[in-house]
Amino acid sequence: MDVSIIIVNYNTKKLTSDCIQSVIDKTLGIDYEIILVDNASTDGSKELFENDERIIYIYSDKNGGFGYGNNRGMEIAQGKYFFLLNSDTILLNNAVKEFFDYAECHGDKGLYCCYLFGDAMQYVCSFFYFPAFTIAEFLKRLLHIKKYLPVDYKDKQVECISGADMFIPRVAIDAVGGFDERIFLYGEEGELQYRMKKVGYSGYILSAPKIQHLEGQSSTPSIWKETVKIKSHFIILKTHMKYPTYLLARLYYAVNLGVRHLGYLLKEDGRKYLKTLVSSV
Repeated sequence: MDVSIIIVNYNTKKLTSDCIQSVIDKTLGIDYEIILVDNASTDGSKELFENDERIIYIYSDKNGGFGYGNNRGMEIAQGKYFFLLNSDTILLNNAVKEFFDYAECHGDKGLYCCYLFGDAMQYVCSFFYFPAFTIAEFLKRLLHIKKYLPVDYKDKQVECISGADMFIPRVAIDAVGGFDERIFLYGEEGELQYRMKKVGYSGYILSAPKIQHLEGQSSTPSIWKETVKIKSHFIILKTHMKYPTYLLARLYYAVNLGVRHLGYLLKEDGRKYLKTLVSSV
């Protein structure tokens, strides 16, 4: 098996169906499987997908988050490569084959994504940067002296690939393990890649694969999501920072975000968010 395509679904039945159809319509010339992990959806997804013979369907009786779902898929995957694909994406060309061919020609220490297009075919965020795990790195960003890469649609190395379209070799997961399931949502793909970086892997963005990311359609903004995001961020910082530096980071976030969100005191979920900023370290 060349590639295992793993999609995690949580109440995105229509988006997920369109994503799967685009994979089937566009993918040629390689041996692949589609694994759909359903995180306890209640929108009729189970009834739609459980008898779909084109896919391997895994139903979880709990919503354990993005990393949890992908881990369940990778546990049964047969491919040499894992392609972790968001449910709100559409393949526009034979992207899986493009990733596979590039990876086969460039060794097994690469992690790959591509330039993503939005619903109006505009550029949407396709690569990222690791959190500032040191004081020196934090100051670079605070003082605006960190060098950021341009969006030039060229193949190049990047610090952190997008979690929407992660094409990674199985051996990378074998080397470091899967996603940290303490992280329910947000930042888990960067934390995984940071562990991979420590054992010699690098991220690359490619121009040949073409994928549309209907960003935000599988997730709507809310204070609850902001709370989940900051909790996840604190887990990542505590895991990879020296503890004194982590304490300084927590103080910075408590003061900075606390002041910026004082209005949250008027809302119950907002107060929970503010409590998270000063919770146990």
